[in-house]
Amino acid sequence: MQKSEGFDNIALKIIDYQGKHHMSDAQFALASHFTVEKIHGFKSMTGNSPTPEEEKELLKFIGSNSIHS
Repeated sequence: MQKSEGFDNIALKIIDYQGKHHMSDAQFALASHFTVEKIHGFKSMTGNSPTPEEEKELLKFIGSNSIHS
């Protein structure tokens, strides 16, 4: 499996977002409209990397639901 260049970056963004919002993978998956399995794969980098469309949707979700501290 080949990792995309931003694969680890999106994983870190998800982890950071979850930490700031005190969200489990299940809560993040439900809120972002992705499956828990996909979120686990993205975070662990053991699954497929997100498609460009998936990455765009994840970044849109994270950006529009950020806590400004």
